[in-house]
Amino acid sequence: MNLSTAIFLGVVATLAAAAAIIAGPDTGIAIPAAAVAVGAAAVLLVTVLDRTLWPSPSPRSRASASSTQVRSAFEAGEYGRLELLSLLDTLEQESASSPARPGLSSEQIATLQAMTPEAFRGYLNARVTELERRT
Repeated sequence: MNLSTAIFLGVVATLAAAAAIIAGPDTGIAIPAAAVAVGAAAVLLVTVLDRTLWPSPSPRSRASASSTQVRSAFEAGEYGRLELLSLLDTLEQESASSPARPGLSSEQIATLQAMTPEAFRGYLNARVTELERRT
């Protein structure tokens, strides 16, 4: 529901409640006006509760992998490996033609961290080549 619809429902509920109060003992007008007021207020309340209790997920923000971030992750050596793996995972997930790839397990991460720098670069090169092939 957009803002104009919410305002419209609020105005309808207020005007219908006012009409029901002004009608007083004339039940032919007061009851339908009160029903409209309660209905409009209920729709507005349910919509507000729906938005606040179960907000719609916001779109994923794209990871901005600048060359500085990638370079600093490489320069960090073993400590930057998690950052590089995270950047690759993000690129693979955002690739339209890439199937959903499960995340790395803690054992896989430990194995990758224990690799020599040359072996880790080979692993990265293979993943990047596979990503380029799929896109």
